[in-house]
Amino acid sequence: MKIPAALALAVATILAASPTVPAHAAPEPAGPLKVMPLGDSITYGSGSADSRIGNRTGAPTASGYRIDLQKRLGAAGLNVDFVGSQQAGPKGADRDHEGHPGWRIDQIAANVDTWLATYQPDVILLHLGTNDMAQNKSVDPTATRLSTLIDQIRAGRPDADIFVQQLVQGHIEPYKSRIAAYNKRIPGIVAGKDDKVHLVDQSSIGGLSEFDQLHPNDDGYAKMAYNLYRAMTKVYGDAGWPAGRNPYAGTATTLCFRINKTVAGRPDWHSECSRWTLRAGRWQRPGTATQTYLLHIKARVVTAKARKVVVKDRYLKRTRVVTTWLSDDPYLTNAGK
Repeated sequence: MKIPAALALAVATILAASPTVPAHAAPEPAGPLKVMPLGDSITYGSGSADSRIGNRTGAPTASGYRIDLQKRLGAAGLNVDFVGSQQAGPKGADRDHEGHPGWRIDQIAANVDTWLATYQPDVILLHLGTNDMAQNKSVDPTATRLSTLIDQIRAGRPDADIFVQQLVQGHIEPYKSRIAAYNKRIPGIVAGKDDKVHLVDQSSIGGLSEFDQLHPNDDGYAKMAYNLYRAMTKVYGDAGWPAGRNPYAGTATTLCFRINKTVAGRPDWHSECSRWTLRAGRWQRPGTATQTYLLHIKARVVTAKARKVVVKDRYLKRTRVVTTWLSDDPYLTNAGK
């Protein structure tokens, strides 16, 4: 049957006037985007500390990547509500999350259905597997458990976006090698899922950006937040989203480390914070060092018992404390075992 020309024109006009909605468009302002940070102690924010210089105790804040990410998303104009059964972070912030210190993938999987049903997140930020590697679980079965967990989350929240993060580096062996091997498996896992599962590379975070063997310090968490923000920009953002501060481009920052020094014969674990500066491509901090030097005693003639004696030219080894720039790794130098 031939459609009348007038009716065809009216239909075409209506379709042309209808806005095109992006496949991953965020909810309208009346309904905030519910974001669930999901994982272990790194999601919780362990290692995030008060970084004021001179604060020997480095009072924990548990801000992690979450607080910085909230600020970035807010500045972009995205209405976000962080959700979860756990609370951590400074007062006045959105403190909800689902980070469980010490938990492995199987432990999260045993509880995730309840959390998803209760909080109904639109977005899941998944950083998980660190404890599996720290407990020397085999890489391949751990990667399989991660893949199964992603499928489990998808079944519970069919329309949610899942941001799967490659892990922050381990600081020392054997953690570093295990985590690196596990990280190599994650891109392939994500590639095998649907287009609402996104890869976020956090594997560049390590070295001076880590508070201890496994956890980032606030510099590392700032980098995590930046990487997550960039990944979310590709899904929810547009040209109007601000780039924000790039923590990878900084030339000076305050870094905190978990240090172990022996005091009165007993281990004394605490946080130490200091200011670091990028100098000639190398991160350094002001400090003191013991320097060995040779004291030159020139040859001379002395009189002893009415006789003249020639004392030969000589050098004496001495030490002194000098102010200098240090490039050492405070954790490896002072952390102990």
